[in-house]
Amino acid sequence: MQKLYCYIGLLFLSIALWIWHSTDNLIITFSDSHIWGLLGISLLYLCSHLFRMMRLFLLTLDERDKAFPMLSAHVLTAFPSIFLPFKIGEIIRLYAFYLVYDRRQKAFAVWIAERFGDIAVITIFILGLYFLNVPVPKEMRNVCLFFVSASSLGLMALFAISRVSIYLNRHLVLNSHTQRGLLILKISYRLRQFELDVYKSLEGRRSGFLLLSVLIWTVEVLALSLFTNIYVIGQPDWATLFSSGLLASLQGNASIAPNFGLYQSIAIIFLTYIFIGLVPLIARMKTLKVKHD
Repeated sequence: MQKLYCYIGLLFLSIALWIWHSTDNLIITFSDSHIWGLLGISLLYLCSHLFRMMRLFLLTLDERDKAFPMLSAHVLTAFPSIFLPFKIGEIIRLYAFYLVYDRRQKAFAVWIAERFGDIAVITIFILGLYFLNVPVPKEMRNVCLFFVSASSLGLMALFAISRVSIYLNRHLVLNSHTQRGLLILKISYRLRQFELDVYKSLEGRRSGFLLLSVLIWTVEVLALSLFTNIYVIGQPDWATLFSSGLLASLQGNASIAPNFGLYQSIAIIFLTYIFIGLVPLIARMKTLKVKHD
């Protein structure tokens, strides 16, 4: 618990430094003629994170006592993720998941399930743009090809593990008594358990999981599209705006909507402060409950 409070202290400090560093930009933002529209976009982006939290809650229903710690891990690592390059923030988020679960394999299974939902929805969006004859940038085509390849390989790997592991384990148990055979048996068992963890995270919840994944990306891309629409010259159609919003989201928003990070940060800081207050309160309530019992 002491480590958590230290992290919260560092998070407070980083937010305070960001506010101090962004004071001029914040003053300009709140004096902008489009301020209410921009705050509405921040609220829309906040909704995408709320949908992410709902999806995370859905994935942890098989171990409900981990639901609130997982939501806290998501929120308390969201602010650093905005600024850290090369998806380092996602690595920190995964590490926070590891701290929640006793079995790291389960934490990784939840994270993989999230990523698969994101890949599936983004691929559907990009293919939808193709079918609607919307011009798709080269970068987005490359992303689509990568996502389709990754999702196909992932599905084939899970299918192969489920079909082959039973036969492989039986063969190794009956016929192999070498150190290498035992190592392969252990790896096969771990992969099989990982597949079962992914399955348990989605069991009976696949439709809800896919719906929330669609809502997450629809709302996030819509927020970016509306932001682009405020500052763009001319009157582009909504298909083009959606395409640019999707590309900006995939590229981390920096190249197409460089000022969007400010409104992201405002939304995330608001959510972070709520959980900074909730985490110690929930921890205190659990301590009192244990003492009472």
